[in-house]
Amino acid sequence: MVGMLGSLSQMGEQGLLDAALYMSGVSGSTWCMASLYEKANWSSDMEHIKVVAERLGHGSVSLKDRVWHLIGYYRANDNFSLTDVWSALVVPEIVKKIDKSTLSNYQTCHDKDPYPIYTVINQDCKYEHLQCETFFELTPHEAGYTLAGAFVETSNFGSIFNEGVLTMSKPEMDMTYLQGLCGSALADKEVILKILKEWLEGGENMKALKDHEGVQLLSTVVDLQLCQYTGCDPAPLLKTANEMLQGKTGLDGSMLQLNFDGKNSTDQNEQIHTVTSAASEFFFEWNEDLVGHYFSEELKVFVKTHDKVTEKSPDKLVGGGSNDDELLKKFIDSVKKEAVALQSHAGPRLILQVLKLYYYILRGEDWTHLVFELNTLLKGKKTVSGRDLMIHEDEWLEADLKSRKKLSLGLSLEICKSFWSWFPDLKNAIWDIMVKKILKFVEGLLKLWIWGTNYNYLHRVHAPHIDKRLRQSETTHFEDAGLLVNSPYMSALRAEREIDLIISFDFSAGNPMETLTETAEQCKDLGIPFPVIHYTKSDVSSPKGFYVFKGLKKVPTVIHIPLFNVDNCGSKLEDYRKKYGTFQGAYSPEMIEDLIKKAGENVLNNKETLLRVIKDIIKQK
Repeated sequence: MVGMLGSLSQMGEQGLLDAALYMSGVSGSTWCMASLYEKANWSSDMEHIKVVAERLGHGSVSLKDRVWHLIGYYRANDNFSLTDVWSALVVPEIVKKIDKSTLSNYQTCHDKDPYPIYTVINQDCKYEHLQCETFFELTPHEAGYTLAGAFVETSNFGSIFNEGVLTMSKPEMDMTYLQGLCGSALADKEVILKILKEWLEGGENMKALKDHEGVQLLSTVVDLQLCQYTGCDPAPLLKTANEMLQGKTGLDGSMLQLNFDGKNSTDQNEQIHTVTSAASEFFFEWNEDLVGHYFSEELKVFVKTHDKVTEKSPDKLVGGGSNDDELLKKFIDSVKKEAVALQSHAGPRLILQVLKLYYYILRGEDWTHLVFELNTLLKGKKTVSGRDLMIHEDEWLEADLKSRKKLSLGLSLEICKSFWSWFPDLKNAIWDIMVKKILKFVEGLLKLWIWGTNYNYLHRVHAPHIDKRLRQSETTHFEDAGLLVNSPYMSALRAEREIDLIISFDFSAGNPMETLTETAEQCKDLGIPFPVIHYTKSDVSSPKGFYVFKGLKKVPTVIHIPLFNVDNCGSKLEDYRKKYGTFQGAYSPEMIEDLIKKAGENVLNNKETLLRVIKDIIKQK
């Protein structure tokens, strides 16, 4: 959003904005567009960009106002989803405004501005690998499938249609919701699952455990879940999973085996769910050798909890009240469950002995042997301050009950403070419990992660050129187009627009050439004219500030301008990439001012080249 403000500001200042017929945005760039198009013919008044920048840096929208806007969405939207929550609560926090106007309001008040095109993708079509039906755009006049050529009036997008006939009008979405729809960066199950999968396989513990059969089974199950969305061949995964499931039974006692064999996706998902549930429930019974690693997480939670117990006044604990007695017994019982598997490790034994000592004192039972055992376990151990930590037996024997409780509490606190420095090997051994929690999260994610639900205006319409899978559903789901390709090239490549030159300001994180290569591949598959893309490895690690990929005949020329490059950042390229990350909330006023300037330099530094390319295009015409 901020990068586009800076780019457009210099385009206007240098007299280049008048050459643009269309302005198309994806993801955060649409937030910039929505803010600019609030004002009629904004491109004739560059001061409006400064007004928007000022609002971003110093404006605010109260939580109360955002919550009331969310309530309004809930009451008005038949297809309430997470996009409503995102649009009402998150977007205004970033763009600093709740915009209740609608896109169709802008049909007649922007005759001097580039025509705005907001882009999203159809999530369902993406999952079904329907390339033509995936790309979707919204303009002041029409909303529809860019490449498939199926549109509806923007004011009627969201209304109910049957066989192409409007059967029930619904209110048009407001601009705040449209920004949330276009910028719903967390909406895609497929992307979320890939991120979780990468997380699942990352870190030192995964590298050490990756060959373990239990870990391979969990990983294979997640891969099979991903297959439902990516369309990959599940056969190799099925073979691996079934080999690992030999002799294992599910929650109902039946033998676990997977067999898709051309069955529908609902049946496949049910099979995967059955295996996942069983794996989550019985994982540590199937893989007893990993129990010690699992217990380390329990131990970590326990140490923190026990630390909190010691914060209570010792005087209040004297007398062994029933609540303390039950709490400590619960702690000890939870420790005992796994104690057998950890008898060889001094860390868990130490914690267990401290608990037993305090518990025995409260119960009035014989504790003498515990003092000797503790001293053995504490031999050679130093506190955080560097002193030896031992129980002086003479002092202990002479102390009364109250003093012993204070001594045991003090001892517990010292052990808690120093525990992870004594036993660093336990601190990192938590990978397997993470797997268990992630798998449960994935299961819930697949059921509840619903975004961008909208009535399908193509429901039962007679249009043979549109895939029937799209025409069958009463509703469909839309999401941030950046989750597929983070640049709105397809809207510019719509044949009817006859575009000669695309000036692409790329604000993507990561590989600065990725959007180009992805678009080129898709265009090749779809038979859409697009220039040949050539670049070197250095263009990825240290991109230049300006690239021209010339088109011939009916192929448009593409000017590609990465936001951060060696021309405007110099040796501080990586510093700028890290400073201006995507997921860090609203930027400060200083960051906004700096980034607007940095983005503007990409235009200022290349003004003459831009003019020359435009003139060449005119000569070709």
